[in-house]
Amino acid sequence: MIVGYARVSTPEQKIEAQIDLLKKEGCEKIYTDIASGVREDRKGLNEMIKYLREGDTIITYKNDRIFRSLKNMVNLIDKFNEIGVHFKSISEPEFDTRSANGKFLLHIFSAVAEFERNLISERTKVGLVNARNRKKLLGRPAGAKKETIEKYQYAKHLYDNQNTPISKACKKAGIGKTTFYRVEKELIKNS
Repeated sequence: MIVGYARVSTPEQKIEAQIDLLKKEGCEKIYTDIASGVREDRKGLNEMIKYLREGDTIITYKNDRIFRSLKNMVNLIDKFNEIGVHFKSISEPEFDTRSANGKFLLHIFSAVAEFERNLISERTKVGLVNARNRKKLLGRPAGAKKETIEKYQYAKHLYDNQNTPISKACKKAGIGKTTFYRVEKELIKNS
């Protein structure tokens, strides 16, 4: 089956032109979204992916209608390959996984995306080593913040001196009960 996917970012934009082009390409079923391309939870796209069966072909007007980024493109194409589905872009005919050129081009993009992930990983590791060499503390700082301790002390004052129940004292101080007891335990331990 030939399945189409169309997307516009805002309701003011017209999706009909994309739908007409998809129908001319022979799409028997068309899924649509009116959502920003950066959103991962696009309802129409998710429904289409659930609907797809081996041998189907997905057609879209342009790659940026379906893919958010290079990484997203590689992930979706991998998902399509797992299902046994082909992908084709109307305005970018080189993106057609039914052809050898299309498959080759997508493999290049996949390699570039993997290279980018590896570079990020290497940079992160080098940054961590350099931070350790500079004796920089990594991770969350130990102990409660000064502001949190002050809130604890106010809640403790209300509880001890005004007979305010602990839950109400914490609420007035703007601190959660769990945080109250954690700070109390910390202060007792450090005294």
